[in-house]
Amino acid sequence: MDLVNNYINDLEGEKKEWVTTFVTFMRENFPDIKETISFQIPTYKFNGIYISFSAKAKEHFTFHSIDFEMIEELKKLLPNAKFGKGCAKVKYEDQGAIPVLCDMCRKIIERSNQTR
Repeated sequence: MDLVNNYINDLEGEKKEWVTTFVTFMRENFPDIKETISFQIPTYKFNGIYISFSAKAKEHFTFHSIDFEMIEELKKLLPNAKFGKGCAKVKYEDQGAIPVLCDMCRKIIERSNQTR
């Protein structure tokens, strides 16, 4: 938790707001999932899957997951986002993406629990 808090404390403005929103969401809704820093970003590891958040880019927040099927689903839900393999890049101004990404966190975790 301290490592993730340090990551957040190094951010400013909307970057800090976005990461704080997602870290708080994960801590409140999934307190049993391991929180760590992996690849220098906040990461949640569970059942061989992970979800990570980064806000180091100037113009966008990045949501990462190895659940590629859910990343594909995000492409339909977030038409203004840019996508890479295992990630969605959302401009900070796209506040409407926040609940969509929180819901995706929930779906990824639920899917991972069903396949265990």
